Amino acid sequence: MAQLVDPAAHVYANALFQAAREGGRVRETDRDLQTLISSLGDQPVVLRALVNPGLPREAKHRILVKLLEGADPLARNGVLVLSEHGRLALLVDLQRAYSELAAADDQILPVTVTTAVELTKKELDALAKRISDAVGRTAEVTANVDPELIGGLVLRAHDVLVDASIKRRLEELRRTMIRTPLPVGSEA
Repeated sequence: MAQLVDPAAHVYANALFQAAREGGRVRETDRDLQTLISSLGDQPVVLRALVNPGLPREAKHRILVKLLEGADPLARNGVLVLSEHGRLALLVDLQRAYSELAAADDQILPVTVTTAVELTKKELDALAKRISDAVGRTAEVTANVDPELIGGLVLRAHDVLVDASIKRRLEELRRTMIRTPLPVGSEA
């Protein structure tokens, strides 16, 4: 989740998180925000309508109320506040920022690991345990595969990147070889 989030979305997410924490509804609000984002991803026409500046706010409000039927009142109100202020473009960033706050509150650290080959369940569990032991939080590991890494792994957690891939090591070696001056009189 080491993606950039608009600072304005952090402001909305913090306010929503504080209200949810006070109301004891952090998980419910997080779940409903994630459900809304997933739903909008499945309905690109609705998403385009919501971010269309030509569509009146009242129409956007009606669409959102329908989409958020049955959602936690805090999640619904948080999204409607974005709409009222003409900031629906921040919706995905709001959800990301809120999810990070909820995870931190639960002492959960979302981690993405990228490897050249697919890791087994046992390897993922062992990696999650090592990360959890190291940081003092429960690591939720999401695995990706990128054959271009050749070997090793890349870990991402919030804004921290640990690149222990062979691809990176080979790139560093290449740069070192380019920058290293050859001795005078060499045959190169």
